[in-house]
Amino acid sequence: MRRVLLLRPTGDPVAGADLLVTHRVVPVPAALAETAAYDPRGAILVVSSLNAVEILRDAPEGNLLARPFRLIVSAGAGTSRALGDAGVADVVTPEPPGAAGILAELARRGESGRLLWPRGSDADVAPLTALAARGFEVTAPVVYLKEPLAALDAGTLLAFRAGEYGGLAIGSLAALDVFLAALGAKGPEALPPVRFGVLGPESARLLVARGFPEPFVPAKPRLTDLIALLKEA
Repeated sequence: MRRVLLLRPTGDPVAGADLLVTHRVVPVPAALAETAAYDPRGAILVVSSLNAVEILRDAPEGNLLARPFRLIVSAGAGTSRALGDAGVADVVTPEPPGAAGILAELARRGESGRLLWPRGSDADVAPLTALAARGFEVTAPVVYLKEPLAALDAGTLLAFRAGEYGGLAIGSLAALDVFLAALGAKGPEALPPVRFGVLGPESARLLVARGFPEPFVPAKPRLTDLIALLKEA
């Protein structure tokens, strides 16, 4: 098939796709200080993105991940691997990935009490509301901002408009928003024919709710798998 374009807020290229980065990630010093002051003893830590791993690992206060939390839950296999590389052991990786898996895993374990969920500026607040409704004492500082780039690569936009891409791998809905704005498009009807793919069922649900066709979702939430799926479709 034609080429696959990968949209990511940040990150490195992935084999098999052309990368278009849409944001830069900016740490929030006050929120990192709040996170550093949080007492980890007896608390649960939720880490829901690779950006959160990097921001917390490299905080001015030191590695904020390497503290004695009672339980650490990640959003997926990639995040768990990054936590392991940051020196964090015994991470719980729920299935399915994402917030739905995190909530289900905490419910399955019968967990309650204090919970720290450092997050990005574009994170969905619904999981936090759900946890608070279950009786958790939730602290959710916004430890990083995703700032859209002022301009995206003109050559990539031109190639996409010309129909040179057969697949659009969406690593983040925030990245998709910036991409659509750069194209001057409000939805899928303004785009050339293309297959859409996302990493998990939550993103698929949100994409469909916005009027997009049902996207491809890999069995495992890995960009390499998503790109391969789009190429094979």
